[in-house]
Amino acid sequence: MLTPEELQFVKMGIILPVMLDVLQRDMNRIKQVKLKLNVLYTLSLGKAQDGVHAELMELKAELRKRGIRIYEEARVAEGIQARFKCRGYDHKLLLQWEKVRTEILKKGSQYWGITLTDGG
Repeated sequence: MLTPEELQFVKMGIILPVMLDVLQRDMNRIKQVKLKLNVLYTLSLGKAQDGVHAELMELKAELRKRGIRIYEEARVAEGIQARFKCRGYDHKLLLQWEKVRTEILKKGSQYWGITLTDGG
């Protein structure tokens, strides 16, 4: 059986790479638009990207330590389907897109020191 903590590790192991993709896409879009402060926006996103990458590396080490391996991910209409092994047992997980978006917003708010109830 997976513990709730281990399940959370797996979820974040799926969500953090998506967050890196989102941050990169946003950085690319900001570079294409002529904004007065685009350098600041890009640097802010880059700093968050560095933090997410470091967190993902730590998470992957923790997953290895616990004998958990995510071996398949597919982005489908409903969300992200994943298959993973935990101590030799196969598991499946579907994270719906709304859950992924919510988790990315929560994680982003931590990196930027913003409370989501402030207006988001």
